[in-house]
Amino acid sequence: MTESPSGAVSVPLAAPVHAQALRYTRLFDGKPFAEAVLVYRANGSYTILSPGEDHHGSYVATTDVRSGPVEVDFISWPSADWDDDVARHTLRFDRQDGSFRQELRLPGTSEPLHQAGIFRAVDVADLVGAHGWAAVRERYAATFAELDEAATSP
Repeated sequence: MTESPSGAVSVPLAAPVHAQALRYTRLFDGKPFAEAVLVYRANGSYTILSPGEDHHGSYVATTDVRSGPVEVDFISWPSADWDDDVARHTLRFDRQDGSFRQELRLPGTSEPLHQAGIFRAVDVADLVGAHGWAAVRERYAATFAELDEAATSP
């Protein structure tokens, strides 16, 4: 981490160590993006990409994310996605059924927003050279088709 003379802090995004394709089945109105890719990085930073947002932050997991996280706390760095503010997400993953639950807290709110969905681990090697949502979505198209089918099956 480095600080510039203006007081801005620069945090490098480390190499990806794990990634998950997420398919939300429960969303709140402010973030209606059913698909996302969550990228965990070696230095505790993360990137999330979806059709309508792309931001970074820091995470702390209760298990080694390389083997698949179980519970993770995320703090987003200030971004346009959150009106140049931060947000806190806690995600709990059920490895048995491939589901997740998400609790979102925004600054100054007393009640969390709840979301849920299903997930699959994806190969981080497929991220090499993929920049932006469209490229990432294309790389994981088969996984998203599988998630979509699972989400809409009775």
